[in-house]
Amino acid sequence: MITGLYWHTAYKRPPFSPLCLHKSWRISFTGKLLVIPMDGSHWVGIKAIAEEMGRRGHQVTVVIPEVSVRMGPGKHYRTVTYPVPYDKAYIDSVMSSNQHMMDKDVQPFMERISRKISQFQKIIGLIHTTAESLLFNHTVISQLQQQGFDAMLTDPMVPTGSVMAHKFGLPTINLLRGIPCGLDFKSAGLLEPLLCRLIYWRFDQITAEFLGEDVSVAEILSDSDIWLERIDFTFEFPRPLMPNIVPVGGINCNVRNPLPDVSV
Repeated sequence: MITGLYWHTAYKRPPFSPLCLHKSWRISFTGKLLVIPMDGSHWVGIKAIAEEMGRRGHQVTVVIPEVSVRMGPGKHYRTVTYPVPYDKAYIDSVMSSNQHMMDKDVQPFMERISRKISQFQKIIGLIHTTAESLLFNHTVISQLQQQGFDAMLTDPMVPTGSVMAHKFGLPTINLLRGIPCGLDFKSAGLLEPLLCRLIYWRFDQITAEFLGEDVSVAEILSDSDIWLERIDFTFEFPRPLMPNIVPVGGINCNVRNPLPDVSV
């Protein structure tokens, strides 16, 4: 079991002692951590935790597709790869068109909307294809399930890891930038639920097929044990946080030497 300091508030599983990320605490024994990351800039924070946990003696396994933008092997964790039905050229073209779309600020309104919708569909399609390539790879899933992991670290933006944790019966630790929340705490309007539906409707179908039960992505995410948010409370609007939300801002920043003392 991986030990730590934070207690679990969900009621569907026994209490869970998650990862301890503070350097002043000593780890008395090691555990096995399964990591399902998201590609792109999201990978930076996940990799920092995976490397640190591996450096401290935990057995860390990171599962990534054979083709990706940034993800790859590390010094202190082992990687498990799975095949995907696209190549590096396709990913590069999607990323290039995304950058190209953001650079063109003088497009006509309708053309700009059309391009954004098309690009949105490409990215969502790529995410769904990657998720299906892992979840329905029975060989990889079976091998991972037999290894007896203690916890799952994942990015909830793509709920593949959360769905696998539900299947394996593992406590889930989510790492994300934060939950958008304005100063007035106003309720969501029409656009936010619609956008969530567009992003996750296909994942609800994938989840039901993979698990063989009628459960939604929202239900699975709500059962997460720990939410690590890459925020610093000094830069955020004052607001209450649930007991299982832990601010971890700066964990993926490089450690710099302190400024020298200068006498005037």
